[in-house]
Formats: sequence, structure tokens, C-alpha cells
Amino acid sequence: MKSFIRFGVIIGFLVGIWNLSCFTIVSWINKILSLGIPAARVRAFSGLFGLVILILGIYFGIREAKRKAGGITYKKAIKTGISIAMISAVIVAFFGFLYCTVINPGYAAFMVKQTENALIAAKKSPEEINQQLIKARAFYSTFSQVLQALIVQSVIGTVSSLIIGLFLSRKKAN
Repeated sequence: MKSFIRFGVIIGFLVGIWNLSCFTIVSWINKILSLGIPAARVRAFSGLFGLVILILGIYFGIREAKRKAGGITYKKAIKTGISIAMISAVIVAFFGFLYCTVINPGYAAFMVKQTENALIAAKKSPEEINQQLIKARAFYSTFSQVLQALIVQSVIGTVSSLIIGLFLSRKKAN
């Protein structure tokens, strides 16, 4: 198996499992201990750490390709990193779909309710609340969650590959 495939699959599973477990566990602890951390904040922080996992995976994947080839060009480094990111993106999107449809089919409704509670606490007008809830329903829908995973993992992975490739490449591979 090619290194980029192996790294893409491993990173995809690590990020997917991280996203599933972190949100679920932290939300549960939040509820049990009445910490009052908004669910959207828990979701955001777990997603950010998932991106750290992705970036590290791209770094190690490009470094592995460089080691195996005895050097790597910038173009090959970028290609390797983007390939890892795309494979990872598909797997993370699948985990998002699985979470929203099988593991926690009430996820979207829960997040919309959390948004509504936050808007009411902020004393927003009924019109503002209705407008924001329409956006929240779209944002937290299963389709949107899958699309967000595909886009964010792909974009962050591509940008990371461009930057990491600069540091790990040479003008000509041996």
C-alpha cells in the first residue's frame, strides 16, 4: 500500500474517531457536571484539534515519502499531502454521516435547540431568533455536516501541504 493511502486512512480514522468521541464524551461530562459549556464551543474545539491531527498526519506522511525516496520535490510533497488530505476528508465525512444518522440522529435538533437557548439568553427578538434558527437547521443538517468535513479537511489539508512541502522538499529528489 502506498504511504499516502496508509496515512490518509489512518488520519481519517483518527480524526473521525476523535470527532465522534470528543463531542460525545465532553457533552456528556458537561451535562453530568453542569459545566455550562455551550455545545457549539465543544464542537468547535474538538474540530480544531481534529485539524491538528490532520496537519501532523500530512507532515509525517510527506516526511515518510521523503525518507522512502531519499528526497522529495515540492511538487511531489504537495501531491502527497493533498492525497492524504483528500482520503482523510472522505473518511471524516463518512464518520460525520454515521454520527448524524446512526449514532446520534438527534444531533441537528439538539444543536438547533442549543442555538435557540443561546439566542433567548441573549435576549434576541423573535424575528432574529427565527432567522438564526433557519440558518442553524441548515448548518447542523447531516448534509451540511458531511459537506463541511469534506471542504474543511480538503482546504486545510491543501494549505498545510503547500506550507509543509516548502520545509520538507528539495529542488530535485535524489
